[in-house]
Amino acid sequence: MTHILIKNVGPIKNVELDLNKINVFMGPQSSGKSTIAKILCHCQWVEKQCFSDIEYTKKFYEKDRTFYDSLAEYHRLEGYFNDKSFIEYRGDFVTIKYAHQKEHPTISINGKKYKYPKLSYIPSERNIVATIPNLKKYNDSNDVILYFMYDWFTSRDEIREQTFDKLINHQLSYKYRNENDYIIDNGSELLLANASSGVQSLIPLYLVLYYSLETIYGQKRPLSYEQKQSITYLNHETDKMISDLVRNYSDVETVKKQLGQWGINTKIKSCDAMKQMLEDLQRSFSDRYDYHYTQLFIEEPEQNLFPSTQQKLVYWLLSLIQANKGRSNSLVLTTHSPYILFALNNCMMGGLVKDNIPEKERHSFVSQTAWIDPKKVSIYEIHDGSLQTIQDEDGIIEDNYLNKAYKENSAEYLSLLNYFEDEE
Repeated sequence: MTHILIKNVGPIKNVELDLNKINVFMGPQSSGKSTIAKILCHCQWVEKQCFSDIEYTKKFYEKDRTFYDSLAEYHRLEGYFNDKSFIEYRGDFVTIKYAHQKEHPTISINGKKYKYPKLSYIPSERNIVATIPNLKKYNDSNDVILYFMYDWFTSRDEIREQTFDKLINHQLSYKYRNENDYIIDNGSELLLANASSGVQSLIPLYLVLYYSLETIYGQKRPLSYEQKQSITYLNHETDKMISDLVRNYSDVETVKKQLGQWGINTKIKSCDAMKQMLEDLQRSFSDRYDYHYTQLFIEEPEQNLFPSTQQKLVYWLLSLIQANKGRSNSLVLTTHSPYILFALNNCMMGGLVKDNIPEKERHSFVSQTAWIDPKKVSIYEIHDGSLQTIQDEDGIIEDNYLNKAYKENSAEYLSLLNYFEDEE
């Protein structure tokens, strides 16, 4: 289970949590929601790179200010850190400890089996892909928006056409044609750049999510140059170890130690069994770089969307995350919207009571395909730089929290209503 501790970074004073399948951070502007998501994403990216090449990556990030500089540049966190800032990340493969005062982290290998993830960070500025023409020429920066653009370019190349009738209460579809993005809205075709702000927000979000959770698993992913080099290196080392084993059958422990540095642990004692395992490993190592699951980070999915669309988006997303039981997909989501919370609460309540509902009645609930065990969902409110859960012992959002949100919105209206005189 992934664990994160963040102290004194931007508005965050002290935050510590274990990552769940669904993780939601609620709070006002500048409360630190995105700060948590960005640091988590960066640490998982470093862990992923360590798995690809532990020796090079460990030296690279432990050198000088590389860990901080890459985090600050990519996620635009320059100015958020001070001498008391501290991060501790414990994942399946590595543990990272970073004290800003020392300027460089320590990275240690946990030695557990690692599953290679597709990391996808969808920033709140996603509308940029619809509003700036010739976007592909803007490739001279290294930040989260640029990498979201890469996912956007890939997703539209792969998907090309998509309908959105299930999310919007009228006919809407998307087409990518002749290097341009079009929408067909109630029969009228127009460029995405000329569409409403809600459509400009929804379409990039939907396509990148669908690509990251579904399309990407329907094809063999080409390896990067670095990964190919890593595989070549392992093949060379494996050949050498097999040859050494043939000559010296007493050297099993040396082989096991080397494999442990790659995160591969074995209790094999027989030299013949070790030789067989190495040969199998050599044949299958490239498969370790295929994506095993998707880790999503989404900022403000509600942006520019009507409440009913927000609700349907949550149902669709949770359905897709859970669709393939073989992939342990995970979500980190930041939001201001009570409608997102209401939709999540429906999904959790459905997961809690589904066994009590007759099969023939289940399909009458709009949220049915998105029902989820509340134990797999963690919802936090950020208050004064720290986290507090807003779920009760069953995992459902506390009634008092939702009632409080409603009362805060309606209090002034009810006060004004005292002065209303009905002419009838």
